[in-house]
Amino acid sequence: MQQVRVKICGVRTLADVAAVAEAGAAYAGFNFFPRSPRFVTPEAARALALAAPEGLCKVALTVDAD
Repeated sequence: MQQVRVKICGVRTLADVAAVAEAGAAYAGFNFFPRSPRFVTPEAARALALAAPEGLCKVALTVDAD
């Protein structure tokens, strides 16, 4: 049986990173679509990713604007 691995997207703050980790999610998603209310700059995402606990995989959400 396959193990379910959860991804939580829309991570924007250090509190979000902590909540994702505490919830036991395997992935933290960073939204790079500027028109999204959950948009995060690459610089902010880098800082958040560096603050994330080891073992939490980071995922980029992008959109093909065409």
